[in-house]
Amino acid sequence: MRTESVCRIIDQIYESVLEPDNWKQFLHLISSAGQNACGSLVVNPCQGDQPARVFEYGEDQSHLRLYFEKLAAMKLTPGGRPHLRTIGDLATLTMLCGDRESLEHDFYIRWVKPSGFRDMIGVLVLKSGKRIAWFSVARTEVQSQYCDQDVTLIESITPHICRALMLADTLEMQSVMRTNLERTMDSLSTGVILTDKRGVTYMNPSAKALIDSGDAIRIKDNKLCVAKTRDGGMLEQALGQSLRGNASPKTGSYAVAIPRADGAGVLANVLPLSWREGPNPFPGMSGAAAVLIQDASQMPQFEGEALARLYALTPAELRITLEIARGQSLQDIAEILGITINTAKTHLKHIFAKTGVTRQGELVRLIMLSSRPIRATTEKGDA
Repeated sequence: MRTESVCRIIDQIYESVLEPDNWKQFLHLISSAGQNACGSLVVNPCQGDQPARVFEYGEDQSHLRLYFEKLAAMKLTPGGRPHLRTIGDLATLTMLCGDRESLEHDFYIRWVKPSGFRDMIGVLVLKSGKRIAWFSVARTEVQSQYCDQDVTLIESITPHICRALMLADTLEMQSVMRTNLERTMDSLSTGVILTDKRGVTYMNPSAKALIDSGDAIRIKDNKLCVAKTRDGGMLEQALGQSLRGNASPKTGSYAVAIPRADGAGVLANVLPLSWREGPNPFPGMSGAAAVLIQDASQMPQFEGEALARLYALTPAELRITLEIARGQSLQDIAEILGITINTAKTHLKHIFAKTGVTRQGELVRLIMLSSRPIRATTEKGDA
């Protein structure tokens, strides 16, 4: 085969990574170049009830395809070499039949002959946690069997098929990971903003709500900035350091307070995404720095029932804990619950003993640490 033809086939393989329908054109090219009556690529999911993805060219291969879909992992006859078990494994009809005459072998009689084929070559080209795939070509009964030159051709392109399918599989898994990660971040009460040198690349709904209010932090020319220019120095410096991959040596992030006109403000933590060894905490998402922002006036949701189970609080003790979390004094709590101040004090003493704190301030801090960072309400249409 001419070198130009091989190069064209390999180019078509890699073009199929992002455009799977191009596999049909690849099968057409390899079938024509190798004098094959047909070619197929079958991608089966390992789990679930999703259908296989099948790409075919040429003669009908539905019966032969059953072998690759259902029986490729079957036990071979005693003494036969194991084939199609490892990525890149290649098998011809002669290899599968062993020492017996191929036309008399069960495999030929059951799977190849009913399709009208004389010979075939099969290759295991993908075996990941999610899917498994086989590539095959076949010749009809009026054609010759495959020779060493034909096998060499298939062997030369097999690594490229395996690599392309592995890339496609990885890209799809990254896409799923990114989708799941975005859904998780979309539910957080903490604002999450990702940015690079060109500007903001992502923000979750909580961050968008803070920015839309416009009284603490804004986006101008796609760049993150503070609403009051005179207070922007610390945020600008933290972003600059983080975008260069530098971080605070002690904490790994820069804490920035951004005031509002009414006296309240926003707390921001700015951290680079490439300052240390290890995986990016936001895999598959574009950005060189992350900004985590929390509205100081908005208290995260408190998971009261979970805390009660954790510390074995009684219903009465949980109610007092919830009122303390809302800033009520012990006297006010006694009046709200219709109990005496002494009873309220007794409950509080039990709460301290169970949670391991000694003051109300410590209890409030424990409550804040136990608050789940999930938005209290989900807007219509949010995932």
